[in-house]
Amino acid sequence: MKNTLKNTVPRHKLRWIGIAAGFCLLSWLALGAGILMDVGTTTMLVLASLAAVSTEGTIWLAALVFGVSAYQMRRQLWEGLRRRFS
Repeated sequence: MKNTLKNTVPRHKLRWIGIAAGFCLLSWLALGAGILMDVGTTTMLVLASLAAVSTEGTIWLAALVFGVSAYQMRRQLWEGLRRRFS
């Protein structure tokens, strides 16, 4: 039997990551909508901060659930992106 993610991480933990990722996506969509609607500086600052904090929180939550340090996870993510776009 293959060692897949579904076999190693309980389903309820994956659900928390899904909720965090959904919130992160919504915060980035809200920031994009704010940019398109040309909102004020204060609103833009709040939307950008919310997007940044939700992204960082999602990364840390995934690291906690998967048992990988956040630094290693981020490094692997960046290496994967560099390989894909290089």
